[in-house]
Amino acid sequence: MDSQENHSSYWKKLWLLFYTFAKIAALVVGGGYAILPVVEETFSRKNKLISSEELLDMMALVQTIPGIIAANSAIYVGMKIAGIGGVLAAVFGVCLPSVTIIIIIAAFFPHLKPENPYLLGAFAGVRACITGLIIVTAARLAKKTIQGWFEIICVAAFLILALFKLNPVYIIVLSMPLGILYTLYCTYRIKRNEVLK
Repeated sequence: MDSQENHSSYWKKLWLLFYTFAKIAALVVGGGYAILPVVEETFSRKNKLISSEELLDMMALVQTIPGIIAANSAIYVGMKIAGIGGVLAAVFGVCLPSVTIIIIIAAFFPHLKPENPYLLGAFAGVRACITGLIIVTAARLAKKTIQGWFEIICVAAFLILALFKLNPVYIIVLSMPLGILYTLYCTYRIKRNEVLK
């Protein structure tokens, strides 16, 4: 009985991965960061399949490796939730709508008018909505991430670097050695306090 329940639960996870990433690919407009609110709501807040910390790790990782952010995110989340089967379900989900939509657009492209005010208005509304969702998600994750002076300094410093339009990859790569140095410093302080006791 337990085996059947586990099997059923596994297939539900695969369906959830496929459906969610298909929905992301079909409906979410605004680039890689725009997928974060949907991934957080579905897999972290609603179904409790991954933690907020793992989401933050995912965003750091997918920004530093080559490839499409949505596909990299699908691989990461799929592997965390359901292993190789999860990767296949999530990647197929994220690719299917995009391939279908681009084939349709390519077929009808000569008849589309990019300056159509209704089309431009629809995309303007969607972009504004996505921006709001990203800000809300960032605020939620910030509450769990910023817990001390080190995080506050890092956020402020990297915001300044981002304002100067430094490539995000360089910012993330720079943050890694700083995080390691901070961890070594904390470990040293803990050991020193233990010796003094």
